[in-house]
Amino acid sequence: MLKKWLVGSVVSISLFGAGAVAAEKVDFDQGVNVKGVVGTLDAKLDMTSTPQQTPIKTYQVSPEPKAHAMGFVKKDLPASYWMTLKAVKAQIPDTFDLRPNLTQIEDQGNCGSCWAFSLTATHRDGHALGDGDPGRLSQEWLIDNSKEADGCNGGYFDSAVEFVTPKGQPLYSACPYKQGSGKCAADLPQTASIKGWHMLGDKDNGPTAQEIESYLASSGKPISIAVAAGAGDWQGYSGGVYNGCTMAQMDHMINIVGWDNEGAQFDEKGNLPAGKGIWILRNSWGTSWGEDGYMRTKMTDASGQRCNSVAGLAAYFDF
Repeated sequence: MLKKWLVGSVVSISLFGAGAVAAEKVDFDQGVNVKGVVGTLDAKLDMTSTPQQTPIKTYQVSPEPKAHAMGFVKKDLPASYWMTLKAVKAQIPDTFDLRPNLTQIEDQGNCGSCWAFSLTATHRDGHALGDGDPGRLSQEWLIDNSKEADGCNGGYFDSAVEFVTPKGQPLYSACPYKQGSGKCAADLPQTASIKGWHMLGDKDNGPTAQEIESYLASSGKPISIAVAAGAGDWQGYSGGVYNGCTMAQMDHMINIVGWDNEGAQFDEKGNLPAGKGIWILRNSWGTSWGEDGYMRTKMTDASGQRCNSVAGLAAYFDF
């Protein structure tokens, strides 16, 4: 078990909340027909309460879902780390998909190193889609040497500081992935680097859909995000558009690589109407998970809540 996994909370709703039948005083003396009384109360409850509607599944789940490692540990960074973007609606297409031009899907195995895989994917693909692919980069080097994280016990976006010039990231061949059991030297030759990194959006609310799409559309590069992967059917997802939205704490880091706005328009706050929009996500659980390692998920549920807290936090790099 990872020491710092964040476990998604389960929200309980009382049967006797708003809209439920008022409690009645019942005398359970001898001779009272208890089953009859309970049946009467149940009937009144059914007539006065509104049942919660469960959306029809638009996705598939593996017959034998596998438990995957995660490893995201949230930190409280100063507001100065966040950068809001002024999006221009006319520059954002209704659909966008980087998948055909991305580098290989990776597999973090049983190590809680999702943070290293998400950041490395953002780093490598940012170069591959810009000035050229530097080659496969070493996640193990980051796991072994990042002072901002705790190896297989979790990490956060701030380990991206290790990539900022004059630092960088060495090739995978210089220190292959060993699920945190490697001993990569900190001073290996650096193959690729970035100019800087930023948290995207507002510190209190995270990025809007419009900010995320504005960055991807203008840069043509993916971003790193956090999600609640331990909740609902997320880990067992095997295809389709995920709509099993479950509100929980963020516990996993992956990447956003595209979207389908389904013809919807942004509101004045930069969000799409509730239940509209689909994200294309890149994961680090190998190609046997999801759609060859990718997921398509609704951006929000019918109430407008982020589906499994997708992109509740996000970061991008300056190349």
